[in-house]
Amino acid sequence: MSENQLKKSLGFWDVLLFGIGGMVGAGIYAIIGKAAALGGNMLWMSFLVASMVAILTGLSYAEFVSRFPDAGGSFEYLKQSFGHRVALFMSIFMAFTGFVAAAAIAISFAEYFTRLVDVPNWIVVIAVIALMAVFNIIGSKHSSYFNSFATIVTILGLGLVVGFSVEDVGSVDLTHMEEGVSISSIVAGAALIFFSYVGFEDLVKMAEETENPRVNMPRAILFSAVIVLIVYVTIAICSVSVLGADELARSDGPLAAVIESKWGSIGSTILVIVALFATSKTILSNILGTSRLVYDVARDSDISWLKRFTTLSGVGNTPNYAIFTISLLAVAFGLIGNLKVVASISNIFIFIVFGMVNAGLIRFRYLHRHEEDPPPFQVPLRIRNISVLTVLALLTIIVLFGFNLYNIISGPSG
Repeated sequence: MSENQLKKSLGFWDVLLFGIGGMVGAGIYAIIGKAAALGGNMLWMSFLVASMVAILTGLSYAEFVSRFPDAGGSFEYLKQSFGHRVALFMSIFMAFTGFVAAAAIAISFAEYFTRLVDVPNWIVVIAVIALMAVFNIIGSKHSSYFNSFATIVTILGLGLVVGFSVEDVGSVDLTHMEEGVSISSIVAGAALIFFSYVGFEDLVKMAEETENPRVNMPRAILFSAVIVLIVYVTIAICSVSVLGADELARSDGPLAAVIESKWGSIGSTILVIVALFATSKTILSNILGTSRLVYDVARDSDISWLKRFTTLSGVGNTPNYAIFTISLLAVAFGLIGNLKVVASISNIFIFIVFGMVNAGLIRFRYLHRHEEDPPPFQVPLRIRNISVLTVLALLTIIVLFGFNLYNIISGPSG
């Protein structure tokens, strides 16, 4: 194996758990309280809208990775669709997507951690990002072990929430819009939640390290998206049923507050620990995916100073310069300290990248409408080789992008 080549060490279950782990920790444990302030009792609808829009874009990612199982992810897809210059420009947005999302989750990690130990949030933000960088440097297989364990812990913790909350389901009218809640605010909640789906972008960047990626990656994307949809909507219903949307919105560590109301401080402490695993593994996957992007861009570039990022070294033969740089940038944004603001900033880049991926697939399909060797996975419902679902994905991304701008303009308090 070339010293500049990533190891193929991941199977289907590894990448499936990476996909689930990269999304569940962000959406449920980090942003549910902020979204409750927008969606009210219909918080579940915000999660449903975000999940459906994400699944439409997930179909585009599934087809692209089936065609081009490359560590660059979207960078490679846009290069194939629009050319190297456009892809290189868009790689800036892709990189921001990863490290700003990592920063947002680090803020959430700090909010949970300080429920256990009285430490300044900024210290916790720096420490958790540094620790996840170390896991990345050790290598993707060892990162996968941590991610798999943390994902199982996360799912068990969510099962605990459902178990304690199920008796309260039905106590709140989940179709009632309280004062101040509207269709627009529900969709604004969906736009805020959407940043958890950066997991797609991180997942496809593992393609070069995955066995049989043309088949395993599309399956992992679609299975993880459906599983996460079910988890999100179920937890949203249970949480609102126990606390009500207003109290959920006011809580630091909202799911811990749900369990505390049912099981006291012991339950709250257990769920805080679970939340720390959930959020930390999402930081890990954000750093991992973005470092692979930087590695691939540098590998394809003629820019001399970028070539340093192609260096693979250490125990895990990983792109350590890229990991270190991405981690420093994540720390810088994490020190902003406001979760809603940082998540909304992250969403700007996510919506731009996801929109371009959908547009890229439309263009690629048009340019190759007479191809004779189709990939293992293609988005269905095609008219003249253009999928109706891909066009719908692009339109819904544009709509949520507008609502995300509203979330930023409305300020930190919302």
